[in-house]
Amino acid sequence: MPPAPRAILALLGAAALIAGCGGGAPDPVTDRDATLQLRLDEYRIIPAAIKVRSGRIRIVARNRGVLTHNVKVEEATNREGATPIDYGGTATMQPGQSAPGVTLRLFPGRYRLVCTIGNHENLGQYAELQVTAADS
Repeated sequence: MPPAPRAILALLGAAALIAGCGGGAPDPVTDRDATLQLRLDEYRIIPAAIKVRSGRIRIVARNRGVLTHNVKVEEATNREGATPIDYGGTATMQPGQSAPGVTLRLFPGRYRLVCTIGNHENLGQYAELQVTAADS
């Protein structure tokens, strides 16, 4: 193979490694003040993975998208056909609006932050929430 195509292939391979092909779950953002600052748009909740200590947790969300959105905290379950437990969340926000802060008490475990409007969750509008023991 001539040198130019080899160089191009090497660059493409390096770009694929840097881009993280195959991905996986993102590293969680660790929240230290028990206030989750969330940004919503089509169809994401940012950050996508959050770690926080148990106890009172305040959720503050801003809709940066062009559609209405909300955020609900649900149990993370792998049971097929099971209806997840809803622990509460924000009101529906119009584009550009922020939701008044909502305070919930969460115990250690895994939760999902989801938009419950239409099929937004199915389109990828969810985040993982890991709640750890207060003394960890």
